[in-house]
Amino acid sequence: MENENKKSEEKEGFCDQQPDDRPENADEEKQASSEKGEESKKDPSGDAQTKKIICCLAYLFGLLFFLPLVMYPGDETAKFHANQSLVILLVTIIGELVLGILSGVLGGIPVLGVLFGILCGVFGLAVLIVCIYCIVCVVNDQKKELPVIGKIKLFK
Repeated sequence: MENENKKSEEKEGFCDQQPDDRPENADEEKQASSEKGEESKKDPSGDAQTKKIICCLAYLFGLLFFLPLVMYPGDETAKFHANQSLVILLVTIIGELVLGILSGVLGGIPVLGVLFGILCGVFGLAVLIVCIYCIVCVVNDQKKELPVIGKIKLFK
């Protein structure tokens, strides 16, 4: 009988706790979390390293060109790299399609089919080199426009 009374008292004691029964350092924890909240409002994804990684991902995987825009909507650097990544993606798609179609159509002519097949591979290698160059620019905090296609602005 006494065990049951003790259990019911323990349960009542636990349920009857008031907000004033919180630990002393709860106010400090609350203040620290509000300070972290203010910091996250300034930069929602952390520090500059995160921004560099996001911009590098936009170049590394062309379909992620929108990532810097989503993560840093008002940032000019993010907008610049997202724009360049999208332009590179579009030029790559158009170039590979044109060269692929030409190598397919002219495949009946032995020399021209092979020539356009090689050009398609060289074009892909050139795009890879351009993406690596852009990633190096991101890591070094440089905003260098690419020749010819760098002047194309898709995001205002």
